[in-house]
Amino acid sequence: MARRVLVVNPNTSPEVTEAYLAAARAVAPDDVVLTGVTGRFGARIVTIEAENIIAGHSALDLVAEHVGGHDAVILAISFDTGLAALRSVLGVPVVGISEAALQVASAGGRRPGVVFFGEISRTLYASVLERNGIVPAGMVAIEIGGASDYLSPEAKDAAVLDASLRLAAEGAEAVVIFGAAIVGMAARIEARSSVPIFDGVEAVAACLGAMASHRPRPAVRPLSESVGLSPSLTRLLNGDLR
Repeated sequence: MARRVLVVNPNTSPEVTEAYLAAARAVAPDDVVLTGVTGRFGARIVTIEAENIIAGHSALDLVAEHVGGHDAVILAISFDTGLAALRSVLGVPVVGISEAALQVASAGGRRPGVVFFGEISRTLYASVLERNGIVPAGMVAIEIGGASDYLSPEAKDAAVLDASLRLAAEGAEAVVIFGAAIVGMAARIEARSSVPIFDGVEAVAACLGAMASHRPRPAVRPLSESVGLSPSLTRLLNGDLR
């Protein structure tokens, strides 16, 4: 029987969804069916906290509408936006792409360094690291000229490799590249690196492991009603999603 995974991108760039799906399908077993959905409102590429809050609403809305018939969810946004909220209301496993990459990179006590795109997002990525209990060996920002630049990741391979080599020289024992659109970059450049490199494609293996060990637990339900939400999100919060 096929295992069905919903890939949720609360950015509003379908190119990001397709890029993640392509990389994830390349490593997923044949019996895993990956279906992607893209945000309908909010930023094309989230870079600041205000956009990230909006993306959290988008993630909940997308999952509420599309999760039916799926066995797990992969959250394909590099800030793992809405991860805790989704886990609190869903009965299936939810995996964040950055959480998954950090867990693998830090396995065995390794101290990873991280590479991310856009200095403007440093505080958001620092929050991701803090939530995962990671004190990085270093954080290197690769500047981008906007959404279109970010959506052309191959052009950044050399810069990311250079950043990874610098992090290794500073003591990093592994490197994590943050970003949903750049998934697959680690595989392209790792052979030229002196330390292992990981990215969000690690979420596929993490998701399969979570499905195998998942034990449903009671969802957290609100004490009062909400107004103005989509019908599917209202049903999800109330525990009667069909």
